[in-house]
Amino acid sequence: MRVSVVCTFSFPEGLAASARIISYMKGLHQHGAKTDVFIYRPTDLYTNPSSYPAHGTYEGINYKYPNTRVYSKYKICRFIGRYYYWGVTCYNIWKENKADKIDFLLISNDFLNVLFLFTLWAKILGIKPVFITDEYPEPIRVHLKKDIPNWKKRFYNFILKYEDSFIFMTEKLNVFFNRKLNKPYHILPTITDTSRFNVDADSNVQKKYMCYMGNMELSKDNVDNIIRAFSVIANKYPDIDFYLYGAPSPKDYNIIVSVIEECNLSDRVFIKGRVSSLEVPVILKNAYLLVSSQPDSKRAEGGFPTKLGEYMATGVPAILTDVGEITKYVQDGVHVYIVEPENHIAYANKLDFILSNYSEALSIASTAKEYLLNNFDYKSVSKNLLDFLYSRL
Repeated sequence: MRVSVVCTFSFPEGLAASARIISYMKGLHQHGAKTDVFIYRPTDLYTNPSSYPAHGTYEGINYKYPNTRVYSKYKICRFIGRYYYWGVTCYNIWKENKADKIDFLLISNDFLNVLFLFTLWAKILGIKPVFITDEYPEPIRVHLKKDIPNWKKRFYNFILKYEDSFIFMTEKLNVFFNRKLNKPYHILPTITDTSRFNVDADSNVQKKYMCYMGNMELSKDNVDNIIRAFSVIANKYPDIDFYLYGAPSPKDYNIIVSVIEECNLSDRVFIKGRVSSLEVPVILKNAYLLVSSQPDSKRAEGGFPTKLGEYMATGVPAILTDVGEITKYVQDGVHVYIVEPENHIAYANKLDFILSNYSEALSIASTAKEYLLNNFDYKSVSKNLLDFLYSRL
């Protein structure tokens, strides 16, 4: 079997979406499938290009950019190049399919024009198109709407009826996209390449720290809630600082800084910026406590935090908020600690409990690590995905 993905995420180094694609495609490859990733446009700023080439092989996955992975610094070239790169990507898919038949094209993008283009192209080439997504469409995930316009719903239904099947992160997404179409679908929840975490923690850590790892987009991860919670218990635990890893927008950065200053935590809370995916495992394993907070929103309802699996893979205690479908897969006080969202006092009380009962927290974290390995490691999750794809041949 040959399975290809078309997407717009940086590859092989990138954020959560890139790590997710690598996890299931690496697993498919190890189970005998031939795998490709086609990135349909450049992803790197010309001021900060990746050290990876525009095409190559990573963890057994063949990947290919149109012909460059670096954006032009000229706006007009970026505008014109968009359509040129789409064409080149279609050519690359045609060329690979001609050389060795592609069975499935997983379209990891929900923009209507992109979804239509690659669905149509797959059908023309005799490839089975599969829509794969881990969030609601843009009006919900970006603009925080409760729903999308009816005209968009009609266009989605028109395009998606030509998909062979669907792969969703949550059941809520299946209800949203597939309720009227009732096509075969597969749920691919959290998936973690646990082999990334087979590294030793640094024994020379200068100070204990709580750690948040993410993009610090406040509409998705309200780290301000964690900062306010930390301010409640910070004086009780003067030996612990709070490190935030990620690259928020200028607007969100200013809000976060203002909350830090408001809480008088400038000497205890530090924004560390974005780090490479290679650095993530050690940073997480060195932490004393791993933290995350999502608001109770329509966006959170449909998604599932990739960081949950990464946190659990470390053996370090972790705390998250009760949103979406998290509690379908993990239990409070058994695998991780779960607290109600958007309540910094409740969050502070949970932090205090964990830090005051740290031996128990370590035991829970150890249970979580074993549970993740047995249920959500990339090998087992991708085997289930492969079985589903075989059922569609």
